[in-house]
Amino acid sequence: MPQVGSGAKALRVAGEAEKIGAREPKAVGEVRPVIPLVGWFLVFAASATVVIRSGLSLSRAGDRIAEATGLGRLWVGTILLAIATSLPELVTNLSAVRLNAPALAGGNILGANMLNAVVLVSLVSLFPKVVVRPVTGDQRILVVTALVLTALATGLVLLDDWGNAGPISVGSLVILGGYAVGMRAVYRARPAESEAGREANGQGRERRRAWLKFALAAAGVLVGAPLLAASADRLADLLGLSGSFMGVLAVALVTTMPETSVTWGSLRLGSEEMALGNVYGSCAFNVAILGLADLFYGRPIFAFLDRSHVAAGVGAVLLMALGLLFLRLRRGGRLLSSQLLALAMVAGWAGVMLLVLSLAPTPGP
Repeated sequence: MPQVGSGAKALRVAGEAEKIGAREPKAVGEVRPVIPLVGWFLVFAASATVVIRSGLSLSRAGDRIAEATGLGRLWVGTILLAIATSLPELVTNLSAVRLNAPALAGGNILGANMLNAVVLVSLVSLFPKVVVRPVTGDQRILVVTALVLTALATGLVLLDDWGNAGPISVGSLVILGGYAVGMRAVYRARPAESEAGREANGQGRERRRAWLKFALAAAGVLVGAPLLAASADRLADLLGLSGSFMGVLAVALVTTMPETSVTWGSLRLGSEEMALGNVYGSCAFNVAILGLADLFYGRPIFAFLDRSHVAAGVGAVLLMALGLLFLRLRRGGRLLSSQLLALAMVAGWAGVMLLVLSLAPTPGP
């Protein structure tokens, strides 16, 4: 491996060794501090409640914004909801690169994309009465954009030092440009909305009210999500779970909780279009976040990732593609087949997580 990749591996191993050393479980017979443990659990529970309730409010406000502005539910889910619910990933990744932990940033993004696809099919399976409509042109463009960006990020890990230009990866510029082009294409392909509803009396006031509720709900996610991530990390410290499979799993579950709550809320409203936009829009924006993290890192971030990230990326692409197949089965009325596929996707996600764990480099003694 070239020098940059070797240096990255050395930095990663050293960093993981320091973290594990700082978080060694307590000796046998030593009593863990009960009050800090209970306190952090209460913070975790309270922040999780804020994130979930804010996510439900985001979906309701987004539905009203789509009706009042004529932007369309897919576009609202793709841009507004996806960006708002991806705030935890944004904060986590920018913090990770500032702490010289690029592997955490890459793993969080690819792991979140895997989990987002599983969450979508699992929640849709819980709503058998939700009508899944034929895939429209803008939906197809959105799914393709999310798949291509995730595959591109995975390929850049395989390329290692190739494609790097000084302190950044050329691929990151391609990712950011591809995201912008893809979102513009989604907007241009969206179906025309009726203007009748927007011309009704009081609609301007309704729009302002919907935007205010959306802003307040987004603020709830912005405040609650970092507390949720911090409390989960601290609980892992106190329980001696840091660096383990449970620790990695907790990060993925925590950072995707806003997407889960918004998808749940959208399906409760019967808007599978907004749910699809939220999930695949979040997947596309997550990869763009990795490109932003590369710009802030000051070094080519993809050269610091390893084969466990490749496994996570391949798993994310496959699960996202299977998510589209799941929706096609549901649209065709094949409820049992779609539910079996959802179960297979959950099992596949668990298998990929175990593979990632086995491939992840371990620090030396």
